[in-house]
Amino acid sequence: MAQTVSGTLRVSNDVIADLAGYAALECYGVVGMALTDEEQGVARLLPIYRLRKGIEVSIENGVIVVDLHVVLEQGVNMASVAANLVSTVKFILDQIAELSNVEVRVHVEGMRTH
Repeated sequence: MAQTVSGTLRVSNDVIADLAGYAALECYGVVGMALTDEEQGVARLLPIYRLRKGIEVSIENGVIVVDLHVVLEQGVNMASVAANLVSTVKFILDQIAELSNVEVRVHVEGMRTH
């Protein structure tokens, strides 16, 4: 049985980004995380070891906000995939990092063809 330990848990933004990124990759229709080049206006698909670059973690009015910049598979229902992403990321952050006050925003940066 688990034993309760007194104290506080602090989770860094990088850990939150990693958890959110790996949870997002498990969702149907998600190809990967994206990084948008502001000068050229082009989104690049990030390799798995650079997932954090496509995720922004901030705090707004006491709420943890996770912005996911994703590339989706062409032909998927974007609304369904986005809803699944939000649900999955919130669940993982609640279960693993014990963060329940989280808002997840999905930004679709591109679609990839087969």
